[in-house]
Amino acid sequence: MTPDLKTQHNVRAAADWRMIVEMIDAAMQLALEKGPHEVTPGCNCISCVNRRKRILAGPTAPWRHRL
Repeated sequence: MTPDLKTQHNVRAAADWRMIVEMIDAAMQLALEKGPHEVTPGCNCISCVNRRKRILAGPTAPWRHRL
């Protein structure tokens, strides 16, 4: 990469990183405002997002190894 392309890539990467951090901060703030609540469709607080991910992932596979 030439220095100009590398600088543009770094600026773009920094902007993407900043956007991700801002989205996480907004989700955490929403969770603090709402407090404990059930998983509701369309709620983007961090706790609802994590619970939906756990539900969609399904049950974990049984442990098949002996210790």
